Amino acid sequence: MKNIELGKGVDNLQFGMTREEFKAIMGEPDEIEVMENEDMAEDTSEAWHYDEIELSASFDQMEDWRLTSLAVSSKEYTFEGVDLIGLSQQEVMDQIEMLGLGDVSIEELSDDEDNSQQIATLLDVSLNLWFDNGILSEIQWGPYWDEEEEELIWPGEEEE
Repeated sequence: MKNIELGKGVDNLQFGMTREEFKAIMGEPDEIEVMENEDMAEDTSEAWHYDEIELSASFDQMEDWRLTSLAVSSKEYTFEGVDLIGLSQQEVMDQIEMLGLGDVSIEELSDDEDNSQQIATLLDVSLNLWFDNGILSEIQWGPYWDEEEEELIWPGEEEE
């Protein structure tokens, strides 16, 4: 089991590490997806996908290509010791409430009656929970955000 740490990462994968540091631990990704923002040339991101372990890592050019988010979709990952993937939306919301992680906003993403998709966002802890047909399918999280400074708080910088 791999334990998700809010604001930090998972196991020895820590937010803020470089692509080289990440690759030294994880090896080559199965796929690299490049996302470019047409409005801002320096706002390019890369999502590295590791299919076998159901993990994706994002690196952003604006953050000097450091690790800015992780997403997992396997039951191998636990959150505060609880395996959330595959639980119903209500069960997940009950866990989130018990952990006192802050306000949750839920957005409906699908317009298809047969397949519903929602995203539950917890801004206070930089966490997104993706639900397909009422079942948690993916957990996505990143470093904490400093509202005053309008910048990411990298692990290890919180104490400063």
